Amino acid sequence: MDKLQQASRELIEAGGRTAQSFGLNRLLGQIYMFLYIRREASSLDDLVEGMGVSKASISIACRQLLALGAIRRVWRKGDRKDYYEAETDLRSLVNNGILRELEKKLDSARTQIDRCREILADGEGADPENPQDLTFFSERLDEADRYQKKISGLLNNPILKKLL
Repeated sequence: MDKLQQASRELIEAGGRTAQSFGLNRLLGQIYMFLYIRREASSLDDLVEGMGVSKASISIACRQLLALGAIRRVWRKGDRKDYYEAETDLRSLVNNGILRELEKKLDSARTQIDRCREILADGEGADPENPQDLTFFSERLDEADRYQKKISGLLNNPILKKLL
């Protein structure tokens, strides 16, 4: 293995470790870095060959990366295959991918908190022997609600939007 291949492998592995540290699948980071260091867009077949992973795993990971805005699909004239390249504009990656996905997760959390409050408001089926359990759960629900609102407020802060 020449020095360039060795350095490429190191960077791809670092991408995998970084993705993992953010709670993402290791393969997502590896594919992103693989595409990031390539001069030209890569097909699924190129990724399978370069990564040594099944085509199904690569395909699933590419769909996730597309949803995050980390990669984009490109076409080559006369070729029916899809090709992918890394998004290199950090502002676009953050605003159109990561923040958008985080906002979806926060909306989902809001829905779940509201649903739990509806269930508790019914009052039926509460254990009269352990009212402290209901109190504790309600306090945790309030805490989760405050965190959700705080994070949502930060993401919608005009100053942050201007910076990003």
